[in-house]
Amino acid sequence: MKSIHGKSILVIDDDAAMLRALGKVLSSEGAVVATASWVGELMERLAEKQGSVDLIITDIRMPVMDGRSILGAVKAALPEVPVIVITAFATPEARTECEAAGAADFLEKPLDTPQLLAAIERALSRGAPHPGRPGRRLWGLRKAKALTQANETDLFPGSELAGKVGSPP
Repeated sequence: MKSIHGKSILVIDDDAAMLRALGKVLSSEGAVVATASWVGELMERLAEKQGSVDLIITDIRMPVMDGRSILGAVKAALPEVPVIVITAFATPEARTECEAAGAADFLEKPLDTPQLLAAIERALSRGAPHPGRPGRRLWGLRKAKALTQANETDLFPGSELAGKVGSPP
């Protein structure tokens, strides 16, 4: 997949295993991946990148600030950055709400890797900035100090979830 190569993708999910799995899949396709497990890390990652992010993937169900709030904040501050929403708890209402708020796509966990990559391809092709117009920068963001660290758990290759990225708890 050529359009993902070299693109800056920020993944937000409170599940450490999901972050690692998505990071591994996206990195293997040539993307530059940053991850955040909560809103403080999100602000830190955006500050590090000064707003030059090509795509954001966020889970809906997270503590402190959920994916719907993140979607709204990103679309207000960076309307040209596509946001893909993922969830293990999909409802028609959630899908409609996220699409109305500007989500580029709405995917249900467990994610199938080709499905995820196709959604990213669509989002990046629709949300591509105009040539010669640099990405919008977020001024005034400061690095937030992480208050907690997510516990890491290992993914087991060859398990029944091979070929899937994440699964509902």
